[in-house]
Amino acid sequence: MTTDILRPPQTAGAPPHTPRPYPLPVCPSPRLAQLSASQPDAHAVAAFWAEAAARGTPLLEPDGDGIIVTFLWRDADAAAVILHANRLTDFRRLDQSLMRRLPGTDIWQLSYRMPPTWRASYAIGPLSAPPVPIDPDDPSDKARWRRLRSVARPDPLNREPLRHRADGPALSVVSLPDAPAQPWLAVRPGVLPGEVGRHQVGDRTVWSYLPPGAGHRDLPVVVLLDGDVWGGQGLLGATVDNLIAAGRIPPTMVLMVDCAAVPARTRDLACSPAFVRFLAGDLLAWAAARWPVTSDPAATVVAGQSLGGLAAAYTALCAPDRFGAVLSQSGSYWFPGGEVREWLTGRYAATARLALRWYLEVGAREWDLVGPTRRLRDVLLRRGYPVTYAEFDGGHDVACWRGGLADGLIALLGNIRQS
Repeated sequence: MTTDILRPPQTAGAPPHTPRPYPLPVCPSPRLAQLSASQPDAHAVAAFWAEAAARGTPLLEPDGDGIIVTFLWRDADAAAVILHANRLTDFRRLDQSLMRRLPGTDIWQLSYRMPPTWRASYAIGPLSAPPVPIDPDDPSDKARWRRLRSVARPDPLNREPLRHRADGPALSVVSLPDAPAQPWLAVRPGVLPGEVGRHQVGDRTVWSYLPPGAGHRDLPVVVLLDGDVWGGQGLLGATVDNLIAAGRIPPTMVLMVDCAAVPARTRDLACSPAFVRFLAGDLLAWAAARWPVTSDPAATVVAGQSLGGLAAAYTALCAPDRFGAVLSQSGSYWFPGGEVREWLTGRYAATARLALRWYLEVGAREWDLVGPTRRLRDVLLRRGYPVTYAEFDGGHDVACWRGGLADGLIALLGNIRQS
């Protein structure tokens, strides 16, 4: 490993958090306009809610080449209701995310016209008093924004629930008809499940996934960061079971490393040589002592999202003798920010090509990350790296990542054959 010469600049990294660079496509809903024009009585309102419950929410209405997506909330007492939609809601422009009450009813609604490729997680926050404008440069206002988010709840009529972290809010998901397919998530009849366990490796929690069956040899290994999300919350779900059963990847071992909370998570994932030494040394040695895993870097993947995507790319650069493939989703390639930006991309540009294969993806609505990710892609391609690249119509969102994770595993492990 070369971590001694690949230390990042001693700069406190902070995400850019630039304002959303475009207004939201707020629009009227034909169905709600029709209901409002009829001056609905209690019977009509009850019938509307029964219809919404039967169809599930949000309400989707085709509109040319787009879809009018109407979020709904039933509340007779709230003074205001905020829609918290991933990469749409911006506390600098709360007016574009405040739901409107249909006069004389308990119906709160807000409609956006979206492309049919869009997917996002969301929650809804009813308030006892209207929110006041928030100054993005005022720390107390940022704290107030966090409090507003803390009261958000999942949509009770939505049929796709999601929980990101144990200490995070329950969420709902909207997936429009042409959003990327996520066929590997659900449990399938007849597919044998792997064995999931929880362990302590030094002072870190690690979840393991061992594929079903016996007599395995040289199992490919995926080291997946933010293990509390994927292992602890079960978001890996049946994905690996289904991929193995369908023959899309070989039987594979997954090690899901808990990256804890801020600031420890930032310390470990923001290009830390010590964390690389743990992943490439202690963790893989610990796994090899317990299970029949490969030592072949070509069959060993390091994977992560957000800062974890940055850490995955950094780990492979520092330890190509242990990791031969990188699966990076919405990586924080702006790091470290301030006057020094995209440092890791510069390191790849200045380093001779390594034996690494890549799966890179980013959300088209991640305006802070699309540019840096594309520039890393371009550097890798100029250097001759094999790169599978994807952009999805969504944001910084596990609702999108859980499908892309399967795509990345297929791209990186689909041609691996065990001895």
